[in-house]
Amino acid sequence: MEKNLSGLFSKLYNGNFQIKSRTQSDFPDAWLQIGGNYQTDWKFKNRPLEGKPVLEIKNSTAPRAGIIQTSEASLDVIKDADWQILMVLKSGIPELQAYLRIYPVRSNGEVSKPWEFSFQPGLRQEQFKQVISVGSEIQFLRLETGVLGPGDLYIYKLMAYPLAPIRMKRRVKKVKKIEPINHIQTIGEIIKPIHLAMPIPLKVPVTVQANVNADIRNLTPTRDKVQIFGSSQAPLATSICGRAQVEISGHGFQESLEDVTADQTMSSTTTRDVSALPRFSFAVYNFGTESAHVHAELSPDGVHWAGEGNQLKVSPGKLVIVIPDKFLRYTRLSYKAEGLTTLRIWVQAQN
Repeated sequence: MEKNLSGLFSKLYNGNFQIKSRTQSDFPDAWLQIGGNYQTDWKFKNRPLEGKPVLEIKNSTAPRAGIIQTSEASLDVIKDADWQILMVLKSGIPELQAYLRIYPVRSNGEVSKPWEFSFQPGLRQEQFKQVISVGSEIQFLRLETGVLGPGDLYIYKLMAYPLAPIRMKRRVKKVKKIEPINHIQTIGEIIKPIHLAMPIPLKVPVTVQANVNADIRNLTPTRDKVQIFGSSQAPLATSICGRAQVEISGHGFQESLEDVTADQTMSSTTTRDVSALPRFSFAVYNFGTESAHVHAELSPDGVHWAGEGNQLKVSPGKLVIVIPDKFLRYTRLSYKAEGLTTLRIWVQAQN
């Protein structure tokens, strides 16, 4: 294990990628690929002469691509309530979005919905810290990190260590008491900046003089006109008799595609804002050999989620359509499988 700056030891197995996997070719032990598609490339560099190990993810078209701990390497948190997760990342392009997902696992093996966090690493190595509190019913945490959307992400290190209660307390400095100012006799008394404890009313008489020329005659169509402009800075068109001319356009169409790898852990697709879409549906095709289960979810704020409708089974080689009946601003599709299988998920909508 690796010692951090605070003198504590990281509890995360192989978070520095020093140990190579014996079952996966050229990949760190206890880590798996997740997300991505056939165009995504994972490169693991662990050559002592070239510096510290680094895992590079090149993603071009998939909504997300990353790495996830194996179930056996999940972080044991049963003895401590507060934890700090530290990551060392670097981006290959400006304004790249990285993410961290933490899956809470109960003592009976049940996996809850993941906690999600996002970061924006720079073009140089940066440290990112996330403090979390774990309930007494949670025994393990399974970590996943990667890139959202296209871009190149370099992952150098992941660490996790418990925080003692004394380290969670914030130091608060005592504020020096400020004596209130009751009155000001003259402007000349203000020689240097002072702190005002409360507003002080200053009665200063002000006289305003102006000339106003107003035309108050009645407006006529032959002499006067009014133009109404829209957001495109173009005036509203009218006919000769003064009626507005409008165009009625047809429905627009939107589509997004996401290829995911489903396993026994419940995961979810990218969150989408559907507030401006009167009609949308999910379509799921199972390319693998294991059956999968999908469930539509809705949220008012993108944080709190509820399932919508029934969980549907997607057999190998079958296509299933999921249409939510209720409406909230955000939506996503959760999925899991009896074994590893590849799913293609469409979202199609009219606007």
